[in-house]
Amino acid sequence: MPTEPADIRVLVDWNNDGDYDDSYDEITDDVLEVSWQRGRDYASQLSGRSTAGKLTARLKNNDGKYSPSNTSSVLTGNILPGRSVRLNAGGGTFPYEFPIAFGTDPQFVGKLERITPTPAAHGLKTCTLTAYGTLGYLNDFRPSLATQIDQRTDQALGAILDDVGWPADDRNLDTGKTTMTRFWVDGPKTLDAMRIVEETEGGFIKEEKDGKVGFENRHTRLLSPYNTSQATFSDASDATRTYTVLTQEDPLSTITNHFESSARTYTTAGVAVLWTHPETGADSPLLTAGQARTFEAIYPNPSSANNALEVNAWTTPAATTDYLGNTASDGSGTNLTASIAVSVAKTSERMVITLTNNHASSSAYMTKIQARGTAVTSNDPVKLRAIDTASQTDYGERKYVAKTEFFPSSAEAQNWGDYQNAIFGSPINILTMEFNANATEENLAEALGRDISDRVTITATNNANLGINADFFIESIRHHISQGTKLHKVAWKLSPASGGYSAFWVLNTGALNVSTVPAY
Repeated sequence: MPTEPADIRVLVDWNNDGDYDDSYDEITDDVLEVSWQRGRDYASQLSGRSTAGKLTARLKNNDGKYSPSNTSSVLTGNILPGRSVRLNAGGGTFPYEFPIAFGTDPQFVGKLERITPTPAAHGLKTCTLTAYGTLGYLNDFRPSLATQIDQRTDQALGAILDDVGWPADDRNLDTGKTTMTRFWVDGPKTLDAMRIVEETEGGFIKEEKDGKVGFENRHTRLLSPYNTSQATFSDASDATRTYTVLTQEDPLSTITNHFESSARTYTTAGVAVLWTHPETGADSPLLTAGQARTFEAIYPNPSSANNALEVNAWTTPAATTDYLGNTASDGSGTNLTASIAVSVAKTSERMVITLTNNHASSSAYMTKIQARGTAVTSNDPVKLRAIDTASQTDYGERKYVAKTEFFPSSAEAQNWGDYQNAIFGSPINILTMEFNANATEENLAEALGRDISDRVTITATNNANLGINADFFIESIRHHISQGTKLHKVAWKLSPASGGYSAFWVLNTGALNVSTVPAY
């Protein structure tokens, strides 16, 4: 029998004051249907990556309240990208009636992307509100970090989040198991930078229900509570937790039996000139009185050695040694170096130098500008391979190459490959399960209570005839609630928690001869 579906509450901080308490922040009354989702793009712990959460809501818009160009709307001037959006869900009342009663627990927190009106000459006018979660917001930035020395993976992620201004209270980072000898970031988007750290750890970056950034180390799912199933969904006729659709990926497509990775060691040189401004004489840069100009020193550059990698530490330019100012371009005039002020910004591959001519009246030719620092060169990389020859005999070669440059040693790079090979050398089951949240009270409780990485049991040995009765991790979650169908549909993408993963154990938590392979 159908049960009470989830109450929801949809809110927007229209005036950007940090709360949802203002007159029009509550938009639940106007919700016709709403969908929200979080998690990996593909339910593989190897190749699946967390993407930005997304919320889409279709709203009543007969009075044009949500039309950005409607200057008579009570929201005029406040329908702007970046406004905070939140969806809460709690208990419910059945059958669905819109507006739905208030919910209490956060299920999605993100930022408004856009509102698109759908005008109609007759009948109901609507609009579509689209919001993206934390990872989407963070990906608008490009962090730059000078070299971090001996940083754990969680510390490196923290440094990235600090650089883009993400609050410390809005992150849950497990302590990393890998310490990187060197780590730096210079210009990729935030998610790309974070994913390199994620791969180095063999961990998982995720977006949490309340909008926080989460990070699991590679042991997280081997430990409590993730090593115990929290619920069973079954195709048995008397099951209390049931599903409507169970889709299985082709298990052969999941096989990978050749893993490659690289490990580097580094050499740091003494202080040396790493960059010199190429224009001299009559072409020397000119600073008029009071003028500031910015120059960017980049290393490695075309004159660098082939194995030049980055800069361990830039030396703040010193007067006379690193820059000279003169009233004459050939240096024969009055020396104005003392009138030149310098400020810098440093990353691992560049130093931005701003020179300001503080002389009251004279222009200064900058007859010398150079940048010094301690260069880091990469020693010859060590290429590591983990190959499952038996798997290759059965299925052919299936190769995966790690993108990260930051494995701290050849031993750890090898362990990474061996770990992945133990899991992916044989076919694994990747599933998508769909169920109606309001089919039973138990279904509703699981729809609202389960989260990314939770472990559940799936039985598909009856009507489904898949021969599957095993544990899985939830890798992504999608909800859809519609006024028209009065259904609350949920879809989970699932990766195996059994199979290769069952072989691993962590000291003091696993039993030899039951879980027989130590996790690295």
